[in-house]
Formats: sequence, C-alpha cells, structure tokens
Amino acid sequence: MSQYQQNNQPLAKGRVVYAAEHYPTNERDAQNRPKMKARHATLGKATLWPNEQPHLPPQVSIDLDSLPIGSTGSIKLMVFWDDPTQNQQAPAPQPQQSPAPQPQSYGSWGNQPQR
Repeated sequence: MSQYQQNNQPLAKGRVVYAAEHYPTNERDAQNRPKMKARHATLGKATLWPNEQPHLPPQVSIDLDSLPIGSTGSIKLMVFWDDPTQNQQAPAPQPQQSPAPQPQSYGSWGNQPQR
C-alpha cells in the first residue's frame, strides 16, 4: 500500500465473494422452470482507494482470507460494496424498516442467509 493510501480515507469497502452454490427459488422463468439464485461465500475484503493521479481511475486493493476448497481452474470473484449509509447509524441499534437491497446470501459459507 502506498503512503498516499495510508493517509487518505478509502472511497468504499466491500466483500470479495464467489458463487459457492446455486439453488432454485419459488419464482419461475419463461419455460416455467424455477429461477436459480447463487449463494455467495466470502473470501476476503476489498477497498477502493482514490488514485494518486486524479485523472486515473481509483485503485482497488483485495485481501483474500481464504480460497474455495477443491477449486481447479479459474474462479469468478465478485465484490459486494458496502452501503456507506449503514455506517452512519445512531448509537443505539434500531430495526431497519426497508434495508438496502443485498444478495440473497451475504456472509460466510455455511451460514444462513441474513434477512
């Protein structure tokens, strides 16, 4: 990480995930087959940093904590960026009326989907 990144605030933070499995939903497609959704497993963290040169795109740093077991070949990784408004909550936790849209499963492999 450059000295510039150490002295600046990140533009965004997120989770690096991959589709660990696919499962059918209650929704149907045009051929009346169940629509499939992916259950995502978190592999690490991503941070979006401003570039030292303003005319260039931001830089992304990725810290992988783990890799999928038994994987061979390429793995498609995705980044789910955190909603910055979630970090600005009141000190006392309050139930959210309408949470921001998130993937069906947003957490570690083996955990139940968050609601």
